Amino acid sequence: MATEMRAVGLDFFDTAPLRSVQTEIVRRSPAAVFDALARNPAGWGDWYPGFDHRGCWLTDGPPGVGSRRRVRMTGARFDETIIAWEPDHRFAFCVNRTNAPIARALAEDYVVTALPGPACVVQWTFAVDPGAVLRPTRRLFPPFLASLFRRSMANLEALIPATES
Repeated sequence: MATEMRAVGLDFFDTAPLRSVQTEIVRRSPAAVFDALARNPAGWGDWYPGFDHRGCWLTDGPPGVGSRRRVRMTGARFDETIIAWEPDHRFAFCVNRTNAPIARALAEDYVVTALPGPACVVQWTFAVDPGAVLRPTRRLFPPFLASLFRRSMANLEALIPATES
């Protein structure tokens, strides 16, 4: 059974009851990193732990603000709406519906900032209004999310050929 989640905007990244902000250096170009993050939902299965390759766009045309996509992670399905799209720099989305009733609202924000050479800093903000299932574990979230993000960015760097940077 699908659970509808509260739609949120960019202000949620500042006001969410539970927020985690992580940063990692990825030694690839901002354009290559943004492409991997934002353009191909099925590609998340190649680098993000727990994701499969069934991610897809639910809307036609080039992706951008307002586009919708569906991804799957560890058996849970997430239908998302893009709330920020700045090529090579920022990609954010909120979850609209899921079959995992974990939260009342959930959003993620990826900000890519260029460094000298073919490298960038990726800042990830995970913002959630946790449901009853997540509330008891909220203290475990920061270390778990830090580890997950570190692994996903290392996988992403290894996946993108250095020649594309």
